[in-house]
Amino acid sequence: MTAAEDAAGPRDAEFLRLPGLRRHLAAIERDLGNGFTCLWLLPSPLVERVEADLYVDELCSTLNNVVEIPCAGTGDYSAPAPASSWQTSAGWYDDGPGDGLLDDYDDGLGDPPWLNGGYTPTVVPKPAHSQTRSTLEERLSKRLGVAGDPVEYLTAPESPGGAPIILIRAWQEEDDAGVARLLRRLTAAVKGSGLAPGRRPRLLVAARLHDLTVDAPESLDAAFGRVHWWWSVWGRLDTATVIADAVVGNPSAGGPGTPAKRILGALLAETVSEISGPDMWMALRLAAAWDGRLSSLRSTLSGLSSAGGRVVAQPTWSPVAGHAAAAYGSVPGQPLRSQWSAGLLDSWEGQLRPSVPLWIGSPSAQNQLDKLVWQSQNRVLLPLIDDARAEFTGRLPRFAAQGIKHLHHLYRDRYATVADLDSMELGDIWSGVNQGFIRMNGTQYNRLKVLRDARNELAHRRPLDDRSLDSTVRVLTQPADDQAGPPRRAEAL
Repeated sequence: MTAAEDAAGPRDAEFLRLPGLRRHLAAIERDLGNGFTCLWLLPSPLVERVEADLYVDELCSTLNNVVEIPCAGTGDYSAPAPASSWQTSAGWYDDGPGDGLLDDYDDGLGDPPWLNGGYTPTVVPKPAHSQTRSTLEERLSKRLGVAGDPVEYLTAPESPGGAPIILIRAWQEEDDAGVARLLRRLTAAVKGSGLAPGRRPRLLVAARLHDLTVDAPESLDAAFGRVHWWWSVWGRLDTATVIADAVVGNPSAGGPGTPAKRILGALLAETVSEISGPDMWMALRLAAAWDGRLSSLRSTLSGLSSAGGRVVAQPTWSPVAGHAAAAYGSVPGQPLRSQWSAGLLDSWEGQLRPSVPLWIGSPSAQNQLDKLVWQSQNRVLLPLIDDARAEFTGRLPRFAAQGIKHLHHLYRDRYATVADLDSMELGDIWSGVNQGFIRMNGTQYNRLKVLRDARNELAHRRPLDDRSLDSTVRVLTQPADDQAGPPRRAEAL
């Protein structure tokens, strides 16, 4: 395993603390608490990496009276409890050895396409087909200890069932139609029973799209059920938090040290976050593997995508009209669902963000990369460049060759008062220096030139290359110089 792969190992415990996930789980918990059945739809990679099971367990740790339907063929199988025990109608379940999963399971198909960094998840396979398989209702009846129809038992006016939350991990179920059938039956029975929200039995179905019938998400009665999509869960703060340790451990980030190294470290972190977006695993691996040089960025991304088995041979992502609005929707639209389901597309910070493997092999990959790098440089460098501009304008009273009032007279068409010269742009300062109106020594002049060129590049949506970036960071960290120097007139504007 490479150093980058080792650094990008499972970060499950860290993910559980992130604000995006906490908000997402809280919304589901709130709906369940208000008496709604919840269908929770997750992308396939979360199940393949066993993150989905962890998130289900974390949610259940905050709920009362959770009854999980065991999958077919497992007898009295009950899912392992999370770190904080949770309750079912049969009692409390505490931590203990064994997780109910099949270790070292081999389906003969090789690693899943979302495998990352040498991390081999333990996945619960769906049970093999059997002519004697039990139905969901039969297993639920056995779990509740009742002989009849469990739906009728749970929705009877005087049911002793205690309004449980019935948990189904649909990726463990072979009978996809049975999951949809139980969703419809229980929702209809609750609707017909007239039970108050606090007395309603509810389903919590965690599923991938292909674990359900096609119409299941849209067929749930909105008056008694809610559909929660894993969509726009992660934000910039989540991504930045996850990569913080990896960036500090990257020697290219500099860490504590000179101001120049700290600026370069901030740029590396911001660029990793901007490029990876909601793809946490790409963010972790890129933060550990990339040397911070723009000249190596594309090859690093291609290598990481190939190592993860996720490069799309014929990239299919191309933004079309209406896609931008979908980023602010609560669900991925129908045209986007196959890519969302494969973990290749999500909403992040109000944008539709295709995962790197979806575009890194396309002819437009460099344009996409330049855009993301430019956005990162803007966020880190523009405030620093503007602070440096303010240093120059603060010295104008001393640097103005014929006094500040005369300088204002020359620029009065752009700056209404003398005080407005505090907002003088770098380009205007540069013009004043070259025409002899503003005096600067050689160090100041070179510093102004580098900052003016960098500002112009970013203003025209062009990212700085490695050479320009190094020069810009160097002059940004130079100490201020109060020596005015002789007038300059020969430079072309």
